[in-house]
Amino acid sequence: MSYYSSMYLKLTLFFICISSYAMGQNIDKSILDKTLAKYYANEKEPGIAVAVSQHGHIRYRYAVGTANLETKQKITEKTHFRMASVSKQVTAQAICRLFAQGKLKLTDTLGLFFENLPAALHRITVDQLLQHRSGIMDYEALIPADRAVQVSDEDVLNYIRQTDTLYFPAGSRFRYSNTGYCLLALIVEQVSKESFAAFVKKNLFQPNGILDGIVYTADALIPNRAFGYHLKKDAVIFADQSVTSATQGDGGVYLSTLEYHRWADFLLHKSFQETNIGHLLEQESFPVKDGVSYHLGWFIYPIDGNTLFFHSGESTGFHNIVYLDKKKDLVITLFSNRDDLVIATAFDALLDVLQLDKPMDKTDQNQSVFGWLNAVYGN
Repeated sequence: MSYYSSMYLKLTLFFICISSYAMGQNIDKSILDKTLAKYYANEKEPGIAVAVSQHGHIRYRYAVGTANLETKQKITEKTHFRMASVSKQVTAQAICRLFAQGKLKLTDTLGLFFENLPAALHRITVDQLLQHRSGIMDYEALIPADRAVQVSDEDVLNYIRQTDTLYFPAGSRFRYSNTGYCLLALIVEQVSKESFAAFVKKNLFQPNGILDGIVYTADALIPNRAFGYHLKKDAVIFADQSVTSATQGDGGVYLSTLEYHRWADFLLHKSFQETNIGHLLEQESFPVKDGVSYHLGWFIYPIDGNTLFFHSGESTGFHNIVYLDKKKDLVITLFSNRDDLVIATAFDALLDVLQLDKPMDKTDQNQSVFGWLNAVYGN
C-alpha cells in the first residue's frame, strides 16, 4: 500500500470515528422495526408512534395503527396524543417561566393564591407541589361516586377545600399527586391573569415552533387527533375520556411525536441549561426510591456523570413514556392510543436494542420501567 493510500485510509477511519462519536448512538432501523413489530404490527387496531432523536434531529421513527377507528385515520408522526402525566413537565415549565419573570417564588404558599383553604393546606409551597411532597389529598378519592360530569382543575380546588387532612406533614416525604399539578395550573392562571391553556400556548409552545399542540379544553379542535381505546380480549372499546380526563395541569396536554421532540430539544438545550432550573433538577430534586428523585415533572436518575430523565403517562385510552439522556443528547418517545401494558415490554426492548440504561438502580431492574413508574403512581 502506498503512503498516500495509507494516509487516505487512516483519514477515512478517523472521520468515521469522529462521525460516530458525534452521533453517539448506533441506531439500526431494521432491528428496531423488527423489535417494535413484535408488539405493534396491526394497522387496523389502535397503535403507537415511536421516535428517537439526537442533537435535535429525528434519527428513527415508527408509526403503526389507527388513530380513529371510526374514520380509519392512521397514526403518523403528526398524530396528536393525550400526554396524560407527561403533561406535568409542561405545567412545571409554566411555573418556571413565572419564576424567571419574578412573578412568584418557589417558597410561595397556597394561602397566597387561594381563599377559604383549610388550615392544613395554607403553608404548602409551590416547590412542594412540584416535587410531590405536599401530602395533599388525591382529588380522585374525593369525587362523588355518582359524578358524571368531567372534573375541572377548579373542581379539584373545591374538593380539597372540603378536607383539612394531609397524608403526612407537608415536605416530609414523596407521594405522587395529580392534585398538586392541578393546583399549579391554577396558580399559573392566578399569577398570569390568563387561562392556563393560553399561557402555555403563548409562552411555551409557539416560541418553540409547536403550533398545533394544545392544552385540552372541551371545545378544543385537536388536529390529527388520536382517540383512546381499551383492548380487552378480542374487543376494542372506545375509551377516550373519563370523569378525570378534562383536568389540565396534571395531564391535559396533546402533542404529536414531532412536536414533543421539539419540546424536548427546548428542554435539553435551553431550559435545562438555565442556572436556576439546572440547579433544581440536579441539586434540589426530592428522593423517590431506587436512586431516583423528582422535580419539575421529571423522574431523575444520575448515573456515571450523566443524568437520565423519564416519565410515563397513563389515562383511559392512552399510555405513553418518554426518556431523555442528557449526556447523549438523546430523546426516546412512545405514544400509544391504547391503555394496555404492551408498551412496558416494548419500551424495555427498545432500551435493550439501543444498549441504554434503565433509569433506576441495577438492583431493581428486574421490573419494567413502565411498571416501576406505575407502582410509584399507585403510592
